Amino acid sequence: MRTFKKEIKGEALLSLVLNTADHIKDEEDIIYIVQRIEKMCIEAFSAEWAIVWFQDIKTNNLYSQTVNKSVKTQISTQKGLISKCYQSKKAILFKHVVTEREYDSSIDNALNVEQKDIIFSPILSKNSEVIALLQISNNIKDIQQFTKGDLGKLGVINTHITPILTMIQNGTLDSNNLNHSPEVFNSKLEDTIKQLTIEKEQAEHAMVSSTRFLAEVAHEVRTPMNAVMGFLELLQIDETNEDKRLYLDTALKSGAMMVALVNDLLDFAKIEQGMMELESLIFNPIEEYTSMGPLFSSRMKKSDLFFHTFIDPNMPIKIKSDPHRVKQILSNLIGNAVKFTPKGGKISLNVLYNKKKQAIIFSVVDTGKGIAKGKQKEIFEAFKQEKNSTSREYGGTGLGLSISQKLANLYGSTLEVESKEGKGSKFYFSMPLDGKVIDNSMKYDETLYKNIEIKLIFKETCQTTEEILFQYFDAFKIPSSKIESLSGWESVETDTTHIFCGRDTLDKEAIQEMLDHGIIVTIMKSDIFKNYKEGLNGEIHELPCAFGPDKLYNVMFGRDLLREMSDSSGHRIVALVVDDNSINIQFLKAVLGRIGVDIEGVENGRIAVESYTNAIEQGRGYNIIFMDEHMPVMTGMEATLEILEIERKKGYVHTPIIGLSGDSTEEHRTKSIEAGMDDSITKPVHVKDISAILKKFLDHK
Repeated sequence: MRTFKKEIKGEALLSLVLNTADHIKDEEDIIYIVQRIEKMCIEAFSAEWAIVWFQDIKTNNLYSQTVNKSVKTQISTQKGLISKCYQSKKAILFKHVVTEREYDSSIDNALNVEQKDIIFSPILSKNSEVIALLQISNNIKDIQQFTKGDLGKLGVINTHITPILTMIQNGTLDSNNLNHSPEVFNSKLEDTIKQLTIEKEQAEHAMVSSTRFLAEVAHEVRTPMNAVMGFLELLQIDETNEDKRLYLDTALKSGAMMVALVNDLLDFAKIEQGMMELESLIFNPIEEYTSMGPLFSSRMKKSDLFFHTFIDPNMPIKIKSDPHRVKQILSNLIGNAVKFTPKGGKISLNVLYNKKKQAIIFSVVDTGKGIAKGKQKEIFEAFKQEKNSTSREYGGTGLGLSISQKLANLYGSTLEVESKEGKGSKFYFSMPLDGKVIDNSMKYDETLYKNIEIKLIFKETCQTTEEILFQYFDAFKIPSSKIESLSGWESVETDTTHIFCGRDTLDKEAIQEMLDHGIIVTIMKSDIFKNYKEGLNGEIHELPCAFGPDKLYNVMFGRDLLREMSDSSGHRIVALVVDDNSINIQFLKAVLGRIGVDIEGVENGRIAVESYTNAIEQGRGYNIIFMDEHMPVMTGMEATLEILEIERKKGYVHTPIIGLSGDSTEEHRTKSIEAGMDDSITKPVHVKDISAILKKFLDHK
């Protein structure tokens, strides 16, 4: 599990400075004092290195006694990036320093290390003369990046270290005379400690109040929304009417968006406190990111926007990372695009695999209002929007992009923007996959392409859809000789096997004639609620403009791409579901079956133990067990203990056991785990909960 380095500020920053003051208040060893200050800076900025450079009045150079303890290390103040700070007497942040023209490794990299970003901060005397200079830097391999917000910390730090460094510089503290009286030094530190203690108590009070408020608001919103979404999902399970299922699905997704607003606030609070984390799950990126299209399609229709997606089918079929935080970033970006794109505009989501760089590249492109060049960096700051009127006109808190940027940082990437006013914007970031590819074995059956002839019939209004189709055909390695764009239906030849058309070339009479000749016709529908194929007979399909490779593969070859990917990995999952309610077993069977999992269902704990024992003795043990906790004959807890005892005695490999409970409290989940279960999920069980559990516990390759 990969986590953010803790963001040290506010109360935490004051505590850090206070702790450092406590450590050095009785010290007389200058090198130790400077090292403690450097260590404090490293922790405060989540940095890798920090150096305190002192002004050498005789030579006008800077020197350090900690770079090399046996001799003073001197550097010039006239060269390198450090000279800019020295001359301007202002703190400066340099990003990706090796790309800076004035970067001088002999000056700016005295430690001879792999630096990425550097902060230089001058320490000034009462006469505004430089007496010392802080250099703080991070590692080029570090996921943490310095931001403008880090410069704000320098005020607190410099206020409290300036008196200390001034005394060292003036000789009040002299390493050659360790027997001097430290009363003056200690007196100043005592004042610092008193001031810090007051500030710390104020910050702690503010933090407790804001955290409590956020928690209460989240509870008040989540409680009714969980009930609403739970009942909608239950209605959807038994609903057979496709239109009603679509309405329920739309309502569920809208509810999810509402809950997401609350989650944004809580996520921001977590990030600020350094508590945000990434999970390490096994998943199929094609399956995960294809789902983003349907999620936003209905919203696009309501806003009268054209929405297209391209999900590269040549990505690895299994990787180990966190799919949910990427989807959170994409949801924020697509949501913003919808907000700022006028009616009739276009929005596209692109997920590309760069095999050479071993990374998945995500981008969201719109034809919206664009962002002024001078405002493009500010929009990533919390609660900042391009203009003061933006919130009133378009809504939103200004948190989405700030959270998205920090999440991208957590993946080892940076959220970037390219934009022109009036022309639109492109937001993009990447997910490095170095060491995270679990299975890259998917290969397409090229024999499927031998006898196909594809014709595309689109006009300018659907030109983007045609371009997306060409991208997919190329990704599937269908020869270009098999594909032809036509201006109209009259040019279709009898050897054609597949026709793709848009609403702008919809001719039902011509389509029926093609169907009568055995040609497979696919209508690309911009309106997901409209039935374009009504009244037509034959093999005819409809695809929304925001479609994924799995849907196209099925239309082209009548085969399930995701199932073929699962089969190609050579591993089938078998789950034992234990529940005295047969409806729950049927539900789990439907859900698990849809994601490629076979299940066996039993009605109580006693039978579960017997089934587990028989299966493992026959060499066909279960991969995972879902255990209801309250059952007749033998409870889930009792069955779990028996299975664990069998594993212990026989030396069997542990089978993950997941509790199914109606108690949603964290306390109950903790008790279930302490009793021997690996995890516990709450009824009514949601599809996403099951998927998360499978990805968490089944590292199947």
